[in-house]
Amino acid sequence: RAGPRNEIYFEPSEVHAAIVTCGGLCPGINDVIRSIVNTLESGYGVKKISGIRYGFKGFFDPKSEPMVLNRKVVQNIHHIGGSILGSGRGGGDVEKIVESVIARGINMVFVIGGNG
Repeated sequence: RAGPRNEIYFEPSEVHAAIVTCGGLCPGINDVIRSIVNTLESGYGVKKISGIRYGFKGFFDPKSEPMVLNRKVVQNIHHIGGSILGSGRGGGDVEKIVESVIARGINMVFVIGGNG
């Protein structure tokens, strides 16, 4: 059954979640982003959610600052085509991504799409 669980294995107040969209665009990406943000914030009480810009490269590209995501930001994005975060193929330098995740204090990552 979908929805928040009775038992969770993380402390919501300590979560810094990140959402990244990879690969080509497809219908519904903004809906997925919106649903993740709404569930994390409303369902679990997570306060810090970052949108990583332009695919995996956004983790370590100094020109791509993460977007702060919350219910207000994503309220109407399901009416907009594309991805509010941008998307990108390639750029999966695992070492640089991990360094960025650690440096930013991210401890939960949602990857949307494929062919990243």
